[in-house]
Amino acid sequence: MRRQLLVMVICSMVFVALGAQAQDYPNKTIRIINPFPGGPTDSFARLVAGKLQAGLKQSVIVDAKAGAGGVIGVTAAAKSAPDGYTLLITSASTQIVQPVVKKSMPYDAEKDFVPIMATGASASVVVVHPSLPVKNLREFIDYARANPEAVSYGSSGTGTALHLAGEVFASIAGVKLQHIPYKTAAQSMTDLLGGQVKAMFDSPNNSSPQIKNGKVKGLAIMGSDRISVLPDVPTTAELGMPKMRFTNWLGVYAPAGTPADIVDRMIKILRASINDADMKEYFERSGMPPSALFGQDMAQASRVQRSELAEVVKSAGIALLD
Repeated sequence: MRRQLLVMVICSMVFVALGAQAQDYPNKTIRIINPFPGGPTDSFARLVAGKLQAGLKQSVIVDAKAGAGGVIGVTAAAKSAPDGYTLLITSASTQIVQPVVKKSMPYDAEKDFVPIMATGASASVVVVHPSLPVKNLREFIDYARANPEAVSYGSSGTGTALHLAGEVFASIAGVKLQHIPYKTAAQSMTDLLGGQVKAMFDSPNNSSPQIKNGKVKGLAIMGSDRISVLPDVPTTAELGMPKMRFTNWLGVYAPAGTPADIVDRMIKILRASINDADMKEYFERSGMPPSALFGQDMAQASRVQRSELAEVVKSAGIALLD
């Protein structure tokens, strides 16, 4: 009897401690890991950090962890304590593309994370350096065919969305391009501006300012709909190449095992922020629809996209990466 009573007392103490911990959250700085610093993911991470900081009344910082096409940062997030004090903001590169195109990964994109929020998808834009003697997408394809592997394109790393967008383009166009991987999209854009690489298959957020100021040429949006931030750039569908499409998005995650009540609080805060002026402005600038997916809706959409991308990779004959 005394032993049963002791067990009951200990269990009660544990439950009280856990309840106090949950009620006390957050009582220290929250960290958002960003595996793609310096580009669109970085600006979105800082926007989300501001929303969570205001909603949770606690400091939220962005921690840059670049490298290996985002894998270093995502792996660090997957191994972090699931206590609500570490989050991840990444793109479809690490959660959709790499799990499909690589033979093995150090994390499980589905099992190791709890989905919080995903932006709407943004189609990639085909961008080239002004030195290339082309005025439109058809001329670019013809030039690349006539000069196999002479056209180099930059990306944010091997296996990322920017890399695979180029592979999809090359496969459908029937051309051979030279892929040059960088640590970030910003570094790749710097070398495109300098002419060290001749093309990118980039996000509108990263490329639109350079297209508008004439430093690079925007040839096509890899999708079916024009985007408001680049209204004069035609789509591949308009140009008679509807299968030449590629989209990317950004997502907010917590490590698997993070308490559901903490995740729900974050979802509530971010859901309420979708109509904020700065969030709308970010979506428009990025060529994203002014909407988002949350929680399990985001998880289901990711599963579907992985399956669809696997079919694209198979039909395009894209070899898996080590």
